[in-house]
Amino acid sequence: MKKFSTVLLSLMLAAVMLTGCAQTSTAPTSTPAGTPAATDAAAPADPGQGSTIMESGTIRIIAPYGVGGTADAIARRYAAVAGNHFPQFNFIVENMTGGDGFLGADFFAGSSPDTTDLFVLGYGVAYRHDIGREHGTEEVIFDRHAIQPIAVIDDRTWIVYANPGVSVSDIIEMGNNNRVRMSGGNPLSDPHLAFGSLLAAEGGDVIVVPYDGGAMQRQALINNEVDVFVGTTQAGMEEVAAGLIVPILAISENEFGGFVTPEGSIIVPAVAGPNRAEGLSQDHVGSILPAGGFITVRRGADQAWVDLHTDIARAVWADPEFYEWMGEILLNHLELYGDDAEAFLEEAASRAMAAFEMLMGIN
Repeated sequence: MKKFSTVLLSLMLAAVMLTGCAQTSTAPTSTPAGTPAATDAAAPADPGQGSTIMESGTIRIIAPYGVGGTADAIARRYAAVAGNHFPQFNFIVENMTGGDGFLGADFFAGSSPDTTDLFVLGYGVAYRHDIGREHGTEEVIFDRHAIQPIAVIDDRTWIVYANPGVSVSDIIEMGNNNRVRMSGGNPLSDPHLAFGSLLAAEGGDVIVVPYDGGAMQRQALINNEVDVFVGTTQAGMEEVAAGLIVPILAISENEFGGFVTPEGSIIVPAVAGPNRAEGLSQDHVGSILPAGGFITVRRGADQAWVDLHTDIARAVWADPEFYEWMGEILLNHLELYGDDAEAFLEEAASRAMAAFEMLMGIN
C-alpha cells in the first residue's frame, strides 16, 4: 500500500504538471545551431515543407526540451557538425517545449510524411507513451510509431547524486523507513522509472519533486530540498568538481569513471555485476533503462530522404568535433542506425514497461 500510494501521488503530480505545460507551453523557436534561443515563436501553420527529396535548403531539427539541457546541447552540436559536412543544407534547431516532450512529439507525429523537419525523440517520451496507452497514466493523443528513428545521437548513463557524506546504504535505509525525495525529470520520466524501480525492489519508496530544468533539479539537492538528484553526467560535472554534490551510483552494469572531485578522480559503482555498489541487496539489471535519444524522420518519408539522413548521421558520428565533445561531457559513444536503432528502442520500451510494473507493484 505504501508503494502504491507513492506512485499514485507521483501520477497526480504528473497530471498537474502536464496540465500546466499545456497551458504555458510554446511553439517552436528558431535559432541557429550552437546559439541560445531567446524566445519562442509561433508554429508554422503547415508542418509539411514540400518535397522530402530536396537538394538544398533549411532543415529544422525540433528539440522538444528547453534550451540549455543535454538534449538541446546535443541537437545543436549535431546541427552544427551536419552543416559542416553538408553545407548545401542550413540546419537549425527549434525548441518546442511542453509536456516533458509530449507537445513536440504530438506536433511531429501529426506532420505530413513529406516534411523536411527532423525530430529528437527521447526514450522517456517513448516510455511514457507506451505506459500511458497501456495503463492510462496520462492522456496520449499521438502515435509514437509515426516517428521513425534513423540513428542514436544521445546515449547517457543516469547518475544518482547525493550530498557529500551520503552513501547508497543511507539512501536505501531512508527509502525503507520513509520515502526518498528525488529531483530529475518528472513523474514516470526515465530517471524516475530507473531509480524508482530500483528502490521499489529494495523495499523502499521514492517521490519525484518536480523542478523546471536540470539546473533547478541540481540546486534542489544542494539546498537539501531533495535527497537525491538523478541526472546526466553533464548535468552534475561542475558541481561534483566543486565538491557540492557527489555521484554515488551509476544506473549501469558498469562502474563509471570520469568524474573529478576536489580530491581527484573517482569511480562511481554500478547497480549490478561485480562492481555493484555496497548497500544494494541484489543486482538491479531491470532498472538499467537506455537513456538519451534519436534523430528521427516522419514515418512514410521517401526512402531517399531516410537514406540521406542516415548518411548525415554517420558523417556526424565520424567527426571528432561530435564524438570527442560527447566524450568530454561523459556521454557514451553508441552508434545504431535504421532497423538496429528501431529494434533497440522497442527493447528499451519493453524494459521500461517492466520497470513501471515493478514501481507499481504489478506482478
